[in-house]
Amino acid sequence: MRNKGFELTKGEEVMMEIFWDAERPLTTMEISEMTDEFNDSYIHRLVKSLEKKEMLKISGLVKSGKQYARQFAPTTTREEYGAFVMQNLGIRDEKALAKVAVAMVSRFVDDENNKNEALVKELENIVEELKKG
Repeated sequence: MRNKGFELTKGEEVMMEIFWDAERPLTTMEISEMTDEFNDSYIHRLVKSLEKKEMLKISGLVKSGKQYARQFAPTTTREEYGAFVMQNLGIRDEKALAKVAVAMVSRFVDDENNKNEALVKELENIVEELKKG
């Protein structure tokens, strides 16, 4: 994250979710067609605000009717933003991070007898990568 002192508003978080879920650059017109949660004017303000906070960047131009529209893409992943939020909540050391990891993993495990093997395998791979690096 570039700006360590900022936090996103609820509207900005919803807008970022739209971009993260789309997994491709979007124009404001496409966003307007994808959601009825915001009016066009508010979409433009949110995109401008997110661009100012360096959460979005202009990634290209596409022809839209007789004009060209800017496409925007996220500069930060959902996971990077989540890490930023956790850091702002005071989760900064190994012990706190480990506790968060356990809490998150437990949300994906139904009970003691039904563990998500794919998740466990992925965590094992991450641990091995951390040991190497």
